[in-house]
Amino acid sequence: VGPESSLNKVFWSELDIALHETALDLLGAEGELADTEWCEGYVFALAGPIYAGTNEIQRDIIAERLLGLPKGRR
Repeated sequence: VGPESSLNKVFWSELDIALHETALDLLGAEGELADTEWCEGYVFALAGPIYAGTNEIQRDIIAERLLGLPKGRR
């Protein structure tokens, strides 16, 4: 497992949020109810960019190790 895994993590965590937002938009007001699976999935998806290393850190790894950019200011 190398820095390429950072690409997967960023891609899938952001796709998960976009997928749930689209589903909730299509369901309308009914999808906003707290007891629907899509609403619960959306709340869980919001944690995706945070757990397993925040997406900001993953982007730093992508920039430094895959793109060869210099280290950013910390």
